[in-house]
Amino acid sequence: MSKTFCPIPWIFQAVRNNGDVRVCCQANVSKNRGIIRDKEGRPYNASEGRLTESRNAELVREMRLQMLEGEWPSECVRCQQEEESGLNSRRQYELSNWNTDFNEMKKITSSDGSIPVDKAPVIYYDLRFGNKCNLSCRMCGPSDSDQWYNDHVQLTGRNYYHDSHGKVELEKVKDSWKDTKNSYSWYISPLFWEELEKNQNNIQHIYMAGGEPLLIDQHYEFLEKCIEQNLGQNIVLEYNTNLTLLPQRVVKLWSQFKQVRVGASIDGFGDNFEFQRYPARWDMVYKNLQKLDQLERPVLSWLAYTVTAYNVMHLPEFMYWKVKESGFQKINSTKKRPVITHHMAHKPEHLNVRVLSSEQKQKVTDHFMKYKSIFESEFDELHSKKAIEILNSVEKYMHSQSYYESHYDQLLSFSERMDQIRNENSQNFLP
Repeated sequence: MSKTFCPIPWIFQAVRNNGDVRVCCQANVSKNRGIIRDKEGRPYNASEGRLTESRNAELVREMRLQMLEGEWPSECVRCQQEEESGLNSRRQYELSNWNTDFNEMKKITSSDGSIPVDKAPVIYYDLRFGNKCNLSCRMCGPSDSDQWYNDHVQLTGRNYYHDSHGKVELEKVKDSWKDTKNSYSWYISPLFWEELEKNQNNIQHIYMAGGEPLLIDQHYEFLEKCIEQNLGQNIVLEYNTNLTLLPQRVVKLWSQFKQVRVGASIDGFGDNFEFQRYPARWDMVYKNLQKLDQLERPVLSWLAYTVTAYNVMHLPEFMYWKVKESGFQKINSTKKRPVITHHMAHKPEHLNVRVLSSEQKQKVTDHFMKYKSIFESEFDELHSKKAIEILNSVEKYMHSQSYYESHYDQLLSFSERMDQIRNENSQNFLP
């Protein structure tokens, strides 16, 4: 099999926060951000009901052919970098998640990279339900959270920003800045839901994020329709949620599905968590984590730790807390990921761990070394091995490239300005 083969271009479709269709969320770090465009160069948008049409767009066809030949598509630079650094990439995850037959995919792929969409339906969706959120996390921005609007205006002095669909202008409404054109409400379009419902008999997996997906009413309505038609037993639901809320309504619906996977965006505990996931309260989120940990199958959950320059020093301490002090019995309880599930913040570059100076990186390395000894002496063999593997992969990624010259000044200016806006102190968290 090709060393770059990934099942995504054959079985999968992804929708950005603004409704633009893209090849994969990991492609967001590429120059094109993975956006799939028509012959006129216009992004396909889910609100227009053009999902099926986009499946054989030029970009997707080119990627299929490159993967079959063992070449890395330019959209896949994140997976390429992660695999070269020893991290587990999205490509590797999807290969293990799907028993996709390489030879069968090659067989149904024409010489121009197209596939018969009727014979190869989409079985896996990645849906980002706009930017409606209740947090304004440090490493986030206005395209992913509407709670970032006020900070964006104060930080940049501009009441607008650009996204893949164009310029987003913000207007002052009472005391807050708003996107009065609702640029991110694509999911209210009946055309999208009609197209999704036409294919719902084929759906095996739906990944949902936001914003915050548990705030989106349309998502609940779709789950109810799947249950009414007795399709829930065939579908795996997967969420990326900040877990500031865990409604009983959704817990009840989850019980009717084949499996529910909940990735809780938890980047630390106590002050470290509250700094990165502003303005969440750790005590409230921890209570929801405890509730999540008590849920029976089909719910499977894990801690999704986003590693940034701000919390990289906190990473080993957090893993120690999870294993020895959290009290969790089911969260991250699999042999494959028994500690946490981490991923690197690739962008913005000024928050990427590669932005740290050589001296700071050495501090991180020394800190990791101290905790590796602690893990070896206090964890059982499985947890010790996995925790050390995580530290090694982060360390290798951090040292593999330097963004110090190009982005460190931006880290300092961003941190200073955000500290003023939020009355915080970044120096408590940077190495």
